[in-house]
Formats: sequence, C-alpha cells, structure tokens
Amino acid sequence: MDKSAKDEFLKELMEVAYEKVYIFIERRQTDKGFVEDVVQETFLEAYKKAEVLMEHPNPMGWLYVTARNKMMSLSSGKKDLCLYKNLEAVYLNSAKTDDVKYGEIELEESIKATISEKDYQMLCDYYLNGYNSGELAEKYGVGRSNLRMQVSRLKKKLRKAL
Repeated sequence: MDKSAKDEFLKELMEVAYEKVYIFIERRQTDKGFVEDVVQETFLEAYKKAEVLMEHPNPMGWLYVTARNKMMSLSSGKKDLCLYKNLEAVYLNSAKTDDVKYGEIELEESIKATISEKDYQMLCDYYLNGYNSGELAEKYGVGRSNLRMQVSRLKKKLRKAL
C-alpha cells in the first residue's frame, strides 16, 4: 500500500471518528489532558496498523477497543482516586499542588457520601499521613490483616461507586 492511500484513509477516519473516540474516553475519565493523550495514542496505533484497519470489518469497533486498551494501560501508572486535606487535592501516591478543580470537589463529596467519616480518615491516614498498617491497626484497634482487608474493601467500594 502506498503512503498517500494510507494517509487519505486515516484522514477520513479521523474526520469521522475523532470526536466519537474522544467522547468515549471522556465518559470514563475526568482529566481532559489524559483523555487527549489516550485519543492521540489510539490514532497513532491506527496509523501504525493502517493496513490491518483498512481491511477490518468494523474500524470504529477497532478504534473503541484500542482506545479502551490504551486508556487502561496509560492509567495503570496514574492514580485516579484522590482524597482531600484542607481543600487540597492529594492523589494516593503523589501530592498534587495545582488549584482544586470543580470536578475534584465533586469527587471529594462523592467519596464522603460513599464511605463513613471514620473510613475516610483511615484512608487519609494510610495514604496521606504516612501511617503503615501496624500503626493504623493500633490507632483503630484492629488487627493488621483486618486493617489491610478494610482498606482493600474501601478501595473496591470506591472504584465501584465512582
């Protein structure tokens, strides 16, 4: 296949599909920059595999599946759950120093509506205040393995709810 045919195919595909793929990812992620990265990575993959995509019976389906896979692989190193301390958004593994955005305030309220204040404080202590599981177990009067299971269940509950 010559380069001009490949380029023309991808140009037409992007005109038809770019916005649809963007919306598809945007419904699953709140970070606009991340959404744009995923969409760009998706179309880069489409460019690399243009020959396959041109012969594919469902190019839009291929793009959606690729976008979902790219989103999952790119988000594996990104934490999408944040907790709040004094109206500053702090992500579980790294502190964020940018201004608090409206969506982050909504996320805080959603987290607080989903779990109890004690559970929220436990997660803050564990992820933000640097307590290890032994120190938290002592503070909350539970066994270490019980505490780890509680944290695991809280994270699962939050993922499901959010």
